[in-house]
Amino acid sequence: MDKKAIRGIYISRYNVTNNASEEKIRKQVRHYHSQGINTIIHGVWGNICPMYTSEVMQKTFGYKSCPNQFRDLWLTWLIDEAHKHGMEVHAYFEKGIKIDKNSPIFDLAIERKWVVPGVDRTYPGIEHYILDVEIPEVANFFRDILVEFVEKYPKIDAVQWDDYLGYHAELPGKVNRTNKLTAFSQEMIGAMKQANPKVSFDLCHHNPYWAKKYFAADWPKWNVDRVFIQAYNDKNFTKEVDYAETYDGIAISDQQLHRLPEIIDNNKIKAILVFPNGTNPEDIASKLKQFYVK
Repeated sequence: MDKKAIRGIYISRYNVTNNASEEKIRKQVRHYHSQGINTIIHGVWGNICPMYTSEVMQKTFGYKSCPNQFRDLWLTWLIDEAHKHGMEVHAYFEKGIKIDKNSPIFDLAIERKWVVPGVDRTYPGIEHYILDVEIPEVANFFRDILVEFVEKYPKIDAVQWDDYLGYHAELPGKVNRTNKLTAFSQEMIGAMKQANPKVSFDLCHHNPYWAKKYFAADWPKWNVDRVFIQAYNDKNFTKEVDYAETYDGIAISDQQLHRLPEIIDNNKIKAILVFPNGTNPEDIASKLKQFYVK
């Protein structure tokens, strides 16, 4: 079987960060390497909440990080150990520009009128609100957060955002936000590249047709470095594969591991990312070993 350039697994921002020792973090990285994983996609941010100390957050909202007992150097240890084994670390900005009521800044965002009117119910079971990037203060905040991150962690290989960088089409009113989202994304990515040109800006998003039609996300115009096509809708899997062949790879869930043999055999797909829905990515990595380690 042809091994893909990127064999990545996603790890939630809460999975190893809570008071994890240096030894534990380095051991976990070595475990993933032993299972044939060569890219760790680790959450560093979500719900407008950083898993690291942020001066931008402190200045903007009066708190410096998530309410989590992470060690200050947890990400530095993870990057260092990964690089020792020839692995990459991609920093995952979970939820993108969306928040829910559990966000530490939810009340402030409402008070400041930073959210788009209406509730985003793209995903069942949770109501999201979207920060309005047409507001200069909001756009500048995200730009400054991203610049701060790649300067704080200059050895990170990539940052990755997903379909939460988008506006759901069912929000109230017939408003086309596509061009404004494109301008925002271009500016944010450009500022990141100026601060640290070595870091790749990646997307794990819907195919370009769905992204533009349903999320106002015309990402082919955003100047991103790599795009991995989300293929979580198994009923539409064959069509998503066609897109994945055109772009930089495919993203599947742990419910789609049965798809791995056909993906690995497809020489047109350059990368595979696996996003476990459960809380134990180590178990999923062990299941992947039969495909990746020969």
